[in-house]
Amino acid sequence: MGRIIVSIVLLVLMTGLCGWSVAAVKWKMNSLSAKIEEVEKSFENGDLEKCVKVAGELEDEWKAFMAHAVLINDLGHALDITTSIAEIYSFAQLGNEELYAACDRAEVQIEIFEDMQLPTLWKIL
Repeated sequence: MGRIIVSIVLLVLMTGLCGWSVAAVKWKMNSLSAKIEEVEKSFENGDLEKCVKVAGELEDEWKAFMAHAVLINDLGHALDITTSIAEIYSFAQLGNEELYAACDRAEVQIEIFEDMQLPTLWKIL
């Protein structure tokens, strides 16, 4: 009987931690997407100083997330996001119109990354 109780407790604990992890990733990805939109809007408005500042914050926020991310299903995809965010920062510094393409690419990659973190039966098996 004790084993069954321990098993149930472990199952509940794992489910809770999994749910918390998914929620934390979703929250962080929404925060990154908001920063990307802020970079685009400030670039559109011609405020290059703010654009560069927010792009730097975006890069710092992503690096901090990666430093604390323990379990990432697709590290290769995370590195693609790192590259896109670095491009955003570079294009912001240069005032290059390619910033829009880099922002769009990063947003799509972030959406895919967020979806990859969702636990499904297919991923577990």
